Amino acid sequence: MQKTKTRNNLCGLVLITSLLLCSCKQVNLFERLVNIPEAKWQRSFVPTYKFDITDTSRYYRVYVVLRHSNSYLYRNIWLNVGIRNPQDSMRTQSFDLPLATGEKWLGVGMDDIFERRVLLLPRPVKFNKTGSIEFTLQQQMRIDPLPHVLQAGIRVEPVAE
Repeated sequence: MQKTKTRNNLCGLVLITSLLLCSCKQVNLFERLVNIPEAKWQRSFVPTYKFDITDTSRYYRVYVVLRHSNSYLYRNIWLNVGIRNPQDSMRTQSFDLPLATGEKWLGVGMDDIFERRVLLLPRPVKFNKTGSIEFTLQQQMRIDPLPHVLQAGIRVEPVAE
């Protein structure tokens, strides 16, 4: 009797797991973070992020992602963000990334490391051409090198249909 009950429970668990896995839809997400050497971001260090667009009918959200330590001295970071669409030239824009309000860090923290993810563009964007999209990030703060910045990155995620 006990073996039959255990077998039925195991079969039920396998069935539920299989259904959940089959119902999951793959999300074409791009996220890449680059380590900042020695956690001191030199203005001359400009990380580049490339990913391929294959679906021009979808809308995407584009985020800037930054990881810093609790010792970071400022409430924000100014960045020059470059965007190059396929067969196009690089366009840059200044971007003020808020990291704190008052005495509290924004974003998610664990121990003394905090991650902040902020939309780069206020609305989802549609890429008009297939091919490689390129982003660059350059810190534009007055201090060079900028200490206590651990990683910088880009996240591009499709908007749910």
